[in-house]
Amino acid sequence: MKNAKLSAAVVSLMTLPACTVDTSTSVAAGSTRENLPVFVRNSVRNDVELEALAQGRLAIDQNGCLRIGGEQGPFVIWHHDSRIERTGDGRIKITDGYSGNTAYVGDEIAMGGGQGNRVPPATGARDKTPTNVTEPIPEACAAGEIWWAGHLMTDEERQRLLNH
Repeated sequence: MKNAKLSAAVVSLMTLPACTVDTSTSVAAGSTRENLPVFVRNSVRNDVELEALAQGRLAIDQNGCLRIGGEQGPFVIWHHDSRIERTGDGRIKITDGYSGNTAYVGDEIAMGGGQGNRVPPATGARDKTPTNVTEPIPEACAAGEIWWAGHLMTDEERQRLLNH
């Protein structure tokens, strides 16, 4: 039953209509969007929480794309209410819109969510890049897997997973 719910949630997310660009991303005073990584959010505010698990380092690849699991990991599409900012000490902080939990680029993290289609897929045919996002996904970020972010776990929650 849980897998059926997850599959239905993934399908519903992938078929949501596109919305206009939302430029309301939170940025700390004194910083500019140019010095922050590509931060794309789901354009539809919803209470559906995907429950697949992704673990790894929150990284920025050479193209400025936020990925989980290192530079080759999936590109993250964050919850609608998530925020990004540069802190006073220069670190980049993400605040999860589901839980309010935070993570910094370079942290080992665990988060719920769901995997999107390969863009481009293994068949070589060009899938459409998701359009139900707050900003268009740059071509460089759309290469490879896409992770639709769910609940970002606290470090304590992540450690409990590792110990079981």
